[in-house]
Amino acid sequence: MKKLDYKKMLQEIDELVQTDFCMDMDSRLIRKRPLFTKRESVEMAILIGRIYSISHCISCSACNKKYLK
Repeated sequence: MKKLDYKKMLQEIDELVQTDFCMDMDSRLIRKRPLFTKRESVEMAILIGRIYSISHCISCSACNKKYLK
């Protein structure tokens, strides 16, 4: 059975989300000011896509070769 390097996957996701941009987006929700510009929305969509491309490797046998131990 193939084993994935979940730690590497989490580290790559962590690098994407531990940014000033994500903190700003998160703090807007806390302050109940969730209005985002079109540019910010596009940036969030790209970020979510990058996170998905890492996390979907858990169930995708074609892509999980990148994270095999």
